[in-house]
Amino acid sequence: LSPGSKYKASDVMINGKLVKRGFDRDSFFTKAEKTFDATFDYKRNYAESYKSKKDFIKNPKVYFTTLMGLSSNEKAVAFKILGKAGVPLNSIPTNKVQLALKTIKYLKRGVDVALKSGSIGI
Repeated sequence: LSPGSKYKASDVMINGKLVKRGFDRDSFFTKAEKTFDATFDYKRNYAESYKSKKDFIKNPKVYFTTLMGLSSNEKAVAFKILGKAGVPLNSIPTNKVQLALKTIKYLKRGVDVALKSGSIGI
């Protein structure tokens, strides 16, 4: 039994007996969070949950969509948590204008690269 085990939780037949092996990390961390939150009456923010860390790694679009869908109080706390974690917050657009400006900046950067690659340096 190890949280670092590479074996997924499964059942295997060994000598005619069904034996459980592996470790279900997702279930472990989810239950640990719920137990901690219930024991200490802790109000966990989305940004500090195990699910959010999984979303950030596997599907950042879902992560940021969920983050932007939080209430204003929860969003403020989430950004504070992310700031302390070292995430550069000035690069995360918080409204449509900032998103449009960031998109235009990336498009300009792409056009500049295309122009440089298309010329022979004359």
